[in-house]
Amino acid sequence: MVDPMIHVGVDVGCKTHQVGIAGPEGTILEEFSIPHTQDGFTEFFARIERHRRKLGLPVAVAMEGYNGHARPLDRMIVEKGYKLYNVNNLKLARFREIFPGPAKTDSLDVRKILELFHLKDHLPMAKDVLQEVPEVPKENEKLKRLTRRRRQLVDEKVRVMKRMQADLQAVCSEPLGLSRKADNLWFLRFLASHDDIEELAQLTPEEIQEIPGIGRSMPGSSGNGRRGRGSPRRWSTWGR
Repeated sequence: MVDPMIHVGVDVGCKTHQVGIAGPEGTILEEFSIPHTQDGFTEFFARIERHRRKLGLPVAVAMEGYNGHARPLDRMIVEKGYKLYNVNNLKLARFREIFPGPAKTDSLDVRKILELFHLKDHLPMAKDVLQEVPEVPKENEKLKRLTRRRRQLVDEKVRVMKRMQADLQAVCSEPLGLSRKADNLWFLRFLASHDDIEELAQLTPEEIQEIPGIGRSMPGSSGNGRRGRGSPRRWSTWGR
C-alpha cells in the first residue's frame, strides 16, 4: 500500500509557472500561477504548507524543466523536504499520444501531471514519465555549478580567440607566425603592450624582453642582442 501524499504539479515557464495541488485521491484542491520571483516562491510554499498542515500528509512535487528554467525553485523544493519528480517531456508526449485529451494548455499540462501522480502506481507508462530526483549532496551541486561555469568560460574564450585571430589575419598576419597558439600568455602580453599595433613592428628583441611577463620566453629572440629570424623587424607590411 502506497502512503498517501499531497501531489503538486508545476508547469514551468520562463517568467511564470502554473501550479496545481491535488489530494491523495487525485481531487484538485487548488490551481494558481506564480511569477518566477522570490515573492512567487514564497506564495508557492505558503499555499502548499496550508494544505500540508490541514491534511497532515507529506508532499511530492513534479515539474517540467528541472535544472533549467525551474532553478532555483527545484533546489528550494528539495531543501524544504518535499519529494521532487522530474517530468520526462518525451515520455509525456508519448503518453499523450496513447491517451489523447483536449488541446495543450498550461493548466491542462498541470492536470495531466497530477493525473500521472495518481496513475504511476498502477500504470508503468505513467511511472516512467515521472522520474524521482534523488537528493544530491550540496558539494555535488556546488561542483556541478562550477563545472558548468567553467564550460561557459572556456566556450567564451574560444569565441574571443577566434575573433582575435581573424582580426589579426586581416590586419597584419605576421605576428601569428611568432606563436603556434594565439592564447599564449606571452603573446597576449606582447600584443597588449602597445595601443598602436604598428608600434610593435619597431620593437627590438631587447625591448620585447623588457615587456613584463615576456622575458626570454619569446621565440626568435636570441637574448644576445641579435635579431632572430622571427624578429618583428621583418614585419615591414604591418598596417599597410
